[in-house]
Amino acid sequence: MKTVTYILLFVMLTFIMLLAACSNGTGGDTGNKGISTETEGKDTPEQLAKKAAEDQVELVFASSSGATAEQFMEQLGGNEIRKKFPNFTITFVNGAVQNLITANQTIDIFLSSVGLTPATLLSYGLQSDISDLIKKYNYNLSRLEPSTVDIQRELANGGIYGLPVNTISGALFYNKDLFDRFGTAYPKDGMTWDELYDLAKKMTRTEGGVNYRGLTFAFQHMMFLNQYSAPHLDPKTNKALFTQDNFVRAFENMARFYKIPGNGLPNHTFSLPDQQNPFFKEQTIAMLMTLSGGGAGFGNMNWDMVQLPFLPDKSGIGPQSYPAYYYITSMSKKRDAAFQVLAYVTSDEFQEWQAKGGTPSILKDQSKVMQNFGVNQPLYKGKNMKAILPAKFAAPTMKTRYQGIADKEVLTALGEYSAGKDINSALREAAERADKLIAAEVGK
Repeated sequence: MKTVTYILLFVMLTFIMLLAACSNGTGGDTGNKGISTETEGKDTPEQLAKKAAEDQVELVFASSSGATAEQFMEQLGGNEIRKKFPNFTITFVNGAVQNLITANQTIDIFLSSVGLTPATLLSYGLQSDISDLIKKYNYNLSRLEPSTVDIQRELANGGIYGLPVNTISGALFYNKDLFDRFGTAYPKDGMTWDELYDLAKKMTRTEGGVNYRGLTFAFQHMMFLNQYSAPHLDPKTNKALFTQDNFVRAFENMARFYKIPGNGLPNHTFSLPDQQNPFFKEQTIAMLMTLSGGGAGFGNMNWDMVQLPFLPDKSGIGPQSYPAYYYITSMSKKRDAAFQVLAYVTSDEFQEWQAKGGTPSILKDQSKVMQNFGVNQPLYKGKNMKAILPAKFAAPTMKTRYQGIADKEVLTALGEYSAGKDINSALREAAERADKLIAAEVGK
């Protein structure tokens, strides 16, 4: 269970607050003695890659997830990278990125989920366009699940800052024991949202003095991955888009569940622990909608999972992809060597290693690497693991460096709406607050 648990550190932990920014750019001398100006014009991309992989360099890795060096090496692939590139010295530094920058610690490769990318990589100038390296080594982007590339194109204004290493999405988890106790049929793949709403009402009840809720959400994540592909912010103006039609529809579609009598949260607070802890700790919630890797943290409870319901006008469309990326930073002077690592973690070999541990592949063609999915992960035995990723992702939405502000104000709007405020007022006021806070950040 360790592999999935620590892979989820990419997407489940809180944002790391940084202190200082580094300059943008692709970063100076390659530091690879095996690649010279003379040979670059003569060697094939394959020959250049071989020379870069044979160089004697140290590559320093860091992560937005809070992983330790041991976790990186054993759980996140560090040992696999070391075996693949025996000439490279692989070093992982942990701690808050702001502290690493303050200490003048160079970082060559930065690991981050798409959700944490704006608040870390982008906010502090660690990004570097690797389009030149993709061209130099003739890297085939068409091998990757298309939305993971689309996300990078949006982040980098047409360029690419990093390559994806894995992805998750959204899924619906349920407590089989509660459904059995109340004699209710389990959720199933292919449901509509209205069918789920009726099921949540049926499972919301008081028995033996205990209040059982039908459904809660990791609301921030589910809005982040909403099936309407409604963005929170305009990437050009940084203005909140909370009152746009599709955003209102996505918000109301989920927020209505908290209007079910008995299904609201105490004090109308909607933090992630408030939503998910009663599901797998107290086990008083029948269903939880969260990131599809969430089962790794549920312990021994009797759970299973199904895909998210479909919207009536978007049949067959699941939530958006939530990938994690390997980024070559603007600090690195070893870009050619670092790119060999990025190419490797997106290879069939590495993707198959991850899949065996229960982490979904980011390859467009998953027919090979997913054949042995989860074989090294006893937790997934007997589970409906085809629900871990949708057959078709919703189109990705742009995540800006101010996503954290937007998320906080949307959660505030959710609390106000569940307490009785009309949805239009709640979202309009949330947008006004977000705009003021973002304007203040831009002006700093």
